[in-house]
Amino acid sequence: LHNLRRIRQIIPSMSNDPSINNMMHQSDPEHVNFTLLPFHGEHKRAISSVAFAPGEISSKKSTYGPALACSASADGTAKLWALTQDHLTSRTNESSTTKNSYSLPVMGNFIGHSRGINDVVWNSTGSYIATASDDKTARLWDVETHIPLIEFSGHTNFVFSVKFNPQSNLIVTGSFDETVKLWDVRTGECVSTLPAHSDPVTSVDFNRDGTLIASGSYDGLIRVWDTATGECLKTMYAEGNPPVSFLRFSPNGKFLLSNTLDSRLRMWQLVGDLSSIHGRGTKNKFNKGPGGAGSKHDSGGKCLKCYGNDVSGETHSNTKFCAFSSFYVPEGQRRQCIVTGSEDGKVYIYNLQTKAVKQVLSGHADAVLAVAAHDKLPLLASGGMSMDKTVRFWADTSKPFEIGASKQ
Repeated sequence: LHNLRRIRQIIPSMSNDPSINNMMHQSDPEHVNFTLLPFHGEHKRAISSVAFAPGEISSKKSTYGPALACSASADGTAKLWALTQDHLTSRTNESSTTKNSYSLPVMGNFIGHSRGINDVVWNSTGSYIATASDDKTARLWDVETHIPLIEFSGHTNFVFSVKFNPQSNLIVTGSFDETVKLWDVRTGECVSTLPAHSDPVTSVDFNRDGTLIASGSYDGLIRVWDTATGECLKTMYAEGNPPVSFLRFSPNGKFLLSNTLDSRLRMWQLVGDLSSIHGRGTKNKFNKGPGGAGSKHDSGGKCLKCYGNDVSGETHSNTKFCAFSSFYVPEGQRRQCIVTGSEDGKVYIYNLQTKAVKQVLSGHADAVLAVAAHDKLPLLASGGMSMDKTVRFWADTSKPFEIGASKQ
């Protein structure tokens, strides 16, 4: 893991704009009570990323079970983990401990990268995964056969982030070479290259319909791009310009969540600011920083909420590494939270609306960078760094666990 840059001090300037309260329809999540499940996955080195397969896809794969996860590691491999119906329905309301945890069998090994893997993602059908590696490539893999299908070559430094578009015909990569590249999944060809930032690109994401790409960088900037034209539609940055370590579009596509290396999460508003979404944004594709061309007229993204700035309470720590975050918004449930990793070895769960810490999960022996929330089931996954090397799974026991479509 090469994302070790220190940060400058930041004085957050936040807004409590009520418009974000409509994001998920409800204003206050119900109680959450995650407990550690009595099994785990293992790697030989630090866990860099973990991701659940799309819920409706996992439930149809009877050979695997209702939940399927993939983890990536600095050991250069990705591994497939199946959480069967027995795993999930046999759990109790009593917390497990790491001492009585047993190792899950590996359902698939994805071996081919020559250096550590930084990111792993699923496509929308659950048939493929993509990985981003320090060997300067991204790869496409068949989930069933575990065979690498395509190598995406063209970056000149570590590939740090990768995402599929919703249609799964494109992937976007972000690299330490300061560029964002768009690739054709069928041919492996680079469709376009954006000289996006003036420092390493740490995170990229597509919005819900694939028309926008967001990128974040150590230069402190968040940029939103038109996928079709490559035009930069919006540039956003927090006061003090702290390095951006991760970002993700909200499920409804109207907001953007960012992690920065000042131990803060921020929610940015996109709807309204992106009136230029269909090609009427800044024409400058080479804007390099807050003081660069276009920075005054295209940097109006509104920060609505900041998480982790309550000095009187327990909050996550993130000043050195690139930690992931995830929206926890299970289908049909009012629990709406943000889950994030922390350098103190814990997982923090924030109330989406009130910004309060709902729960702190302890189960790792080192910093936690990798976290993921299942999109259908009340499940979380987390991965620990070099002194830990495990993938842990957590279930929300505050309500009955319903497998639903996965029942045979």
